[in-house]
This record gives sequence, C-alpha cells and structure tokens, in this order.
Amino acid sequence: MNSARQNAQDAFRRTGDFTCVAVAALFLAGFAALAVKLRDVQVENVASLAYDAARQSVRRVRVPGERGRILAADGTVLAANRPARTIVVNAEAFQRRTWEATASNILAAVERASAFVGRESRLTADDIRRHIRRNLARPLVAWKDVTDDELARFAENECEMPGLSCTESAERFYPQGSLAAHLVGYVGRDRVEASEGDERMNYVDFEMCGRGGLEDRYDSFLRGVPGERKLTVDARGFACREWTVVEPQKGPDLVLTIDMALQTAAERELAGCKGACVVMDPRDGAVLAMASSPGYDPNDFVPSLPARLWEDLSRDPGKPLLNRATQGTYAPGSTFKPVTAFAGMSAGLSPTAAYDCSGAYRVGRMKIRCSHAWGHWSGRLDLANALKESCNPYFCDFAVRAGTNALITAARASGLGAKTGIDFSVEAAGVVPDDEWKRAHWHERWYPGDLPQMAIGQGMLLVTPLQMARLAGAIGTGYMVRPHLKAGEPPERTSLPFPKWQCDIVRDGLCRVVNAPGGTGWRAGDGVSVKVAGKTGTAEVGTGETRRKNTWFMGYAPAENPTVALAIVVENGETGGSTAAPKAREILKARF
Repeated sequence: MNSARQNAQDAFRRTGDFTCVAVAALFLAGFAALAVKLRDVQVENVASLAYDAARQSVRRVRVPGERGRILAADGTVLAANRPARTIVVNAEAFQRRTWEATASNILAAVERASAFVGRESRLTADDIRRHIRRNLARPLVAWKDVTDDELARFAENECEMPGLSCTESAERFYPQGSLAAHLVGYVGRDRVEASEGDERMNYVDFEMCGRGGLEDRYDSFLRGVPGERKLTVDARGFACREWTVVEPQKGPDLVLTIDMALQTAAERELAGCKGACVVMDPRDGAVLAMASSPGYDPNDFVPSLPARLWEDLSRDPGKPLLNRATQGTYAPGSTFKPVTAFAGMSAGLSPTAAYDCSGAYRVGRMKIRCSHAWGHWSGRLDLANALKESCNPYFCDFAVRAGTNALITAARASGLGAKTGIDFSVEAAGVVPDDEWKRAHWHERWYPGDLPQMAIGQGMLLVTPLQMARLAGAIGTGYMVRPHLKAGEPPERTSLPFPKWQCDIVRDGLCRVVNAPGGTGWRAGDGVSVKVAGKTGTAEVGTGETRRKNTWFMGYAPAENPTVALAIVVENGETGGSTAAPKAREILKARF
C-alpha cells in the first residue's frame, strides 16, 4: 500500500512539474509575442502608425494664391485685387454636449454680435447646422464685405464677442468699371477640386475663377500657386491648432496690347448705340481696342451676381452681355465689295472695263437698286470708281460674271467664314454660304439671286467686326495676321492670296472712298492728320416693322504704310458714310 501511495505521489509530482513547465512555456511564448509586437509597433512600423494617427487628427487645407492683374499696354490696371474683410465664427469656441446645442449657441452669439457690428447677419440656423456637418473645423462666415465703420465697431467690442474674428482675403476689382468690360470679362468664386501629392485636400477654400473674356481665357495663367495650411482637430472634429505649411504665391500679371486712348475713344463713340469696334495693328495682329456696346460693370459680378441683376441683364433687349466685337455676326453690306473685286479679277475680269450703271440690277423679278437712283453722274465706271461710289449694280454684274465658286473662294481666302484664332474666350466664325450650307440650314437650293445679293454683302453672308478689321489690315499690308491680345506674342502672318497688282487696284479704290470728291467715306478722314483708306457699308436687315440698317466702316491708316486697321458697326444707323464713318474718324484721331 505504501508503495502504491508513493507511486501516486510521484505521478502527481511529475504532472505538476509538467504543468508548471507548460505554463512557464506559455508565459514565455506570450512575452515573446508581446516583444515581437512591441518591436513591430515601436520600431518597425512606428512611422506608418504615427502617420495614420496624424491622418486621424490633421486636416489639410488648400489656400488659393492671389490672382494676377490684367494691365493695358501703358500699365493702366484693368483688373486687380482689393482686400475683402470678413467676420467669421470659430465653432470650437461654442461647442456644447450636442450638435444642436452647439448650433443654437453659435446662432445666439451671432445675434448678440449683430448689435456691435451694426448689421444683421444673413446666417440662418440651417446654414450653421450644414456647416457643422460638413466644415466643422473651418471658420463660418457671418458677415461679408465688412466696411471700415463696421470693422471699427467690431474691433472696439471684440472682447465682448469671443469666438469671432476678422479675416482678410483678396477680392477681384475692376478700377475702370465698364470700360473694356467685354474684353476683360469677370470672375466668380468656386471650389477647385484638387489633390496635392498622394493625399487629397480635406478642405478647399473658394477661389476666383474666370467666367468670361480674358479672365476666362487666361484663367490658368492668372491663378496663383496655391499654398497649404494644416489643422489639428480633436476627437469631435473641432479645430485645435492651425499652421501654414506652404505659403501661396501670387499669379503673374497679364499685360495686353490694348491702347487705352483708342479703347476709350471707341467706347465713347459707341456710347448710347448698339454696335462694336475693333482696332488692330495690321503688321503683327496686336489688338489695340475692342469695344462692344451696350456694356456692363464687371464689379457687379463680384463676389457673386445677384439673381435679379442677372435676370435684368439676360432679358435686356440690348443684350449687354453679348460681346458684339467677336460674337456679333452681321451682314457686312458694301464693306464686302473689295472681296467681290478680288473674286472678279481672279476670275479674269478686267478692272478697267467700263460699266454703265442704269440705277438698278435685275435678276429675274428681283431688282437690286443703286444708291444713285438714275445711275452715276460720272458715267461709266471702272472698278476703282465703283468702289468709291459703292455701286451695287457694278458689283452684282462683276460677281455674276465671275461665278459663285469664285466669290465663295475669295471670301474664304479673305478669312471670312472661319475663326481668326484670337486668344479670346468666345469667337464666332460667321457664315460664307454655299449651296450645301443653304440646303442644310434653310432647306432650299442655291438660287440665281443669291449670288448678286452676296456680292454686295447682303443675304446669308455674316461676318464679325474682328474679321473685318483683320481684312482691312490685310488689304493695306498684303498679308493676314492672327489677332492677339496678350502683349509680346510673336506675329503669325500669311500672305493675302491675291497678286500685288490686284491689291493695288483695291487700295486705290479704298483711298478714293475716303479722299476723292464724292467718296462715300470722306467723313472718316476729315481732320485726321494722316491719309485714311476704307470702305463704308449699309446692310438692310429684317422685314416689315423690324426692318433696319446696320452701318459699317472698315479701313486702315496711314494709307501708304498702315499701322492701324479698324472696323466699326453701328446697329440701327442711317448709312455707313453718315453714321459709322464719323465715329471711325474720332477713333483714328486718338491715334493720329
């Protein structure tokens, strides 16, 4: 019995020893695993884990750079930036146990502060709740465009308004008001979705974005380089600390080719009218003036355009938002006759052959009248004198003998029916019609009467003032240029595809228009210190009660060696010679 008891005790002792060893081994394994994990956490992956922790508590904020200015050639500022002051609410100073209580606390604080600022805030309870849900760590704007008086009252009582502060940001400003408004354009504020590096930005501040004109065309050029700020937030998402990581940088200034004297003169001459004017240097394509009337004040669009004003501008029959210089398409009237001249001469017709104008040109039952009801007192006309007297029957006959294809080819070779390629946001191509175009748009075939109508710049033919200014310069110099508004651009030229002898004959005719007795455009050169060459035009549009005349003058100066080319159109005028030519004269006087 003693032996059995001894054996049992030995077995129990061995079992206990094994259990101790097993437990010890288990503890050792646990400590080893813990050591490996601690090494993994504290040594191997410390950077990654610290990065993840930082991502949970740090927010990235994209800060826009200041927008570059827009300047005229002489340095006159057309678009700049002014400081805009804003009073904001920092939500972390008003936090309560619940989000609703926090929102109520902020609203109560804003209402109390209104008495000190002297103006009611437009913030509503819904605005505050929305901000808490989406942008809790960012300041909440309570008052925009704070005036000097409001700022003084706020600063004097700032201690009574803890949690509120005044911030300053750049706002677009147009010192010249409506001057060159269609050219410069305007901006609006928007959020730009962006990522920097491998991470997206948590918050993107509103920044100015181009909405029209050069502000739109050169938007990416004018924008500054964005900076970055970082926020540390607590467990609930309220901001604790903020610091700048990268300072934003100002965008470059955009210097234009615009001559302020010419721009001012063009807008003055168009005041009270519907119309447009383009002045350019025909040697290199630099646009010296671009005006459209009626206009608008781009300052009304900053920081945002009120809905009522937008409706008023959109419904205005004068279409003040339309840039007539590049988007307005018009029948060119007699300013198209130089193109008809090129078409006829290219088709082999003699420019010196005489034509006896009887006062009208008949094609079928259609009669196209001359401005001289009984024909020309000077008798039979050659091409140069037909340009001087703007004889409709002469050019109808010239075009019909040349043929439709010759006229269409000459028009397109003169840059019509296609965009000029100007560095601008919107440009119309105009229309040089043919049989295919007419069938597609009017669902009719090309009739015999369409050609003589087109020959005198009527019918379906449509051009822009910009195209006609370029054409005038091309006639004067012998080559076409790509118009441009940004200063310093290299010129892009192509030869006008007509022989020099043809250009000389057309130039002679355009000089007679302005300088010879009886020329229809004599008012354009009256009092200008250099010799002017050009062409008037009067296009009848509409029917019945809506029938009206659009009046033109296009030309260049000095006639011998042009440095300026222009085209001006005035809607609802009398004639090109009496309405548009005198306005062209005043614009040219600003240069000469």
